[in-house]
This record gives sequence, C-alpha cells and structure tokens, in this order.
Amino acid sequence: MSAMTAKVIAGCFALSAFAVSILAGLASENTTAQILQRAVISMIVCYPVGLIVGIICERVIASHIKEHVLANPTPDQGAEAAPGASASASDEEAIAV
Repeated sequence: MSAMTAKVIAGCFALSAFAVSILAGLASENTTAQILQRAVISMIVCYPVGLIVGIICERVIASHIKEHVLANPTPDQGAEAAPGASASASDEEAIAV
C-alpha cells in the first residue's frame, strides 16, 4: 500500500468535519463568520487525526495480508517445469502439433 491511502483518509476526515461544522453552525443559527471560523478549525484539527487513523489502517491491512500470504502459500510454478521432469501426454500432443 502506498502512503497516499492515509492522506486520502485524512482528507475525508477533514472534509467531513468541515461539512458537519457548517451544518451544525447553520442549525444553531450562528453568524457566517463564526460558522466558517469553526469549520476551518475543525478541518485543521481533524486532518492529523485522520492521518493517524489512515496510517493505523494501512499497517493493520498490511499485517493481515502478510499473515494471509504466509498461511496460504501459492504453489511453486517453477517446480512443474523442472529439468528432468517427464512431459505429460497433453504436453507431448501440443509439441507434436
């Protein structure tokens, strides 16, 4: 995973906080200046929180992927074409054609 995932999550957190602050400010009938000031502050505060959550999510997902790969190894495809291995009947037919 790239570090971009954490930044996307942080951006989503920040924009969500901004939207919630705008709606809460409009519902409480605050002035426009107060609404925008509080929305920008909440956006600035929530970006690092989202960044931390994104980094944690990346590490958890990477850990689960690593565990899955170790628990379910793929067969070695190089063993099928090992030198000295006899060709099967279907391989011999394909070579003859």
